[in-house]
Amino acid sequence: MINTLQSFRTSLTPNVLSNASRHSISRTQFICLSKSTGDGTSDSDPPKPEGDTRRQELLARIAMLQTSKVRLTDFLDERSDYLTKFAEEANAEFDKVGEDAMKDLDEASSRILETIESKMQAFEESAGLNRLEIEENDNKLAEFEEKIVEDRNEGLFFKSFRDKKPLDVEKAREETERIQEVTKVSAGSKSRRNIYLGLIGILVVAIADSFVSSPDWRKVAVLGAILVALLTQFVYEQTLLSEEVDKGKGNKKE
Repeated sequence: MINTLQSFRTSLTPNVLSNASRHSISRTQFICLSKSTGDGTSDSDPPKPEGDTRRQELLARIAMLQTSKVRLTDFLDERSDYLTKFAEEANAEFDKVGEDAMKDLDEASSRILETIESKMQAFEESAGLNRLEIEENDNKLAEFEEKIVEDRNEGLFFKSFRDKKPLDVEKAREETERIQEVTKVSAGSKSRRNIYLGLIGILVVAIADSFVSSPDWRKVAVLGAILVALLTQFVYEQTLLSEEVDKGKGNKKE
């Protein structure tokens, strides 16, 4: 029975509270209406709903996002312009470095060619002098042999042999051969051989450099002609030297 009374009490309490709240609300509304009708000069502003505030917050966030987007776009454009400018400057620097390298290479090639030409000129002058000396010695030997033949044919050789001091033909021939030997040894000396090898090495390097950098066939042809002439002269002088060495060995054996 106690349970029945408690359930009946709980069922009545919400109804009473709801009726009381309804009466209080209706009374408050009646008081507000009476005040509004009594005060004719008061403003009748309706309360702002909560949806307008949320909408304004959303609009504010959208505006902030748009502003951030614009700033980010401007920043990206600025960075892109900077990177483009940096790339152009880097390309310009690379081009300048390449031009300077090619200019230095051309200057080095010009200096090498000038050095080769000066050394070749000096070598040609020296070779010409040696050639003239050899020819002069050959002419002297030929004249001496012709004189001996003439004296022998005319009988003057035997007359001079009786009246004057004996003329040692073999000694004169040995003296002439000694002069030729000195000339040949000078031509095949170690310093000259080193000069030949150095010039040949410089020419080979210059020709290889011309092939690698920028093939200029006129320059290659000139360098090749100089190299062939230099090799020919070197082989000629080495041949003379080897013949002289073989001849000396033969004389020692005899």
